[in-house]
Amino acid sequence: MSRPVFPVLLLTLALALQACGEGGAPPRPVTPLDLSTTGTIRGRVTFEGAPPPMPALPIGSDPACAAQHAGPVLSGDALVHDGLVENAFVYISEGLGERVFAVPSDPVTMDQRGCIYLPRVLGARVGQPIRFLNSDPLLHNVHGTPAASSAWNFAVGVQGASRTIRIAKPEVMISVRCDVHPWMQGWIGVLDHPYFAVTGADGRFTLAEVPPGDYVVAVWHERFGRGQSRVQLEPRGAREVAFGFRGSPVRPAPAGN
Repeated sequence: MSRPVFPVLLLTLALALQACGEGGAPPRPVTPLDLSTTGTIRGRVTFEGAPPPMPALPIGSDPACAAQHAGPVLSGDALVHDGLVENAFVYISEGLGERVFAVPSDPVTMDQRGCIYLPRVLGARVGQPIRFLNSDPLLHNVHGTPAASSAWNFAVGVQGASRTIRIAKPEVMISVRCDVHPWMQGWIGVLDHPYFAVTGADGRFTLAEVPPGDYVVAVWHERFGRGQSRVQLEPRGAREVAFGFRGSPVRPAPAGN
């Protein structure tokens, strides 16, 4: 008696799909990077004039959240220190061509502490683990709404709990909210290369080990909008880029690339 062919075909198909990463093309090899020729792009992000006011968050609506703060908590969406912009996301948006970079295995973490997302703005790589930690003694949920990848919405119900995801496609930026505490806002920029940074209180950023070439360096800020600058980087070169915002801010900056 002949054996059934159908189960064998199913098994063969399943193995083929697994070998190709659930039906996708096999991963492309990482592009070698000659560190003897790479350079640095650095700069700062500024705001001209008086920065816009930041509203106080309604944290008092949840006593467990309010108990973790000594007084009012501002939104944190327009942090400007003596004209220097914090939490601007700066990245190379054009010029890397078909280069492929190794994906880090170490996670980046966005914490929920004091009923606030910390850090408010985070950068990650496509396929890199992104860990959402709950440091509060109360229920939170994490609701991400990317345009290019699948959305997520899950609870992290107890203090110390965490959950890790990976995002499949690049996108600048992705909004992250908490449906339990609707004032909680975070942002994640996801790229398929390592050349991005989030400005600190000094407004500065550094993109290191960049291969020589012609690039577009872009900046995003959730209230101030977007900007870009063309940069030509010579072998072993160093370039300084200045981004400046002014006038009426926008809220929020649009998602997507």
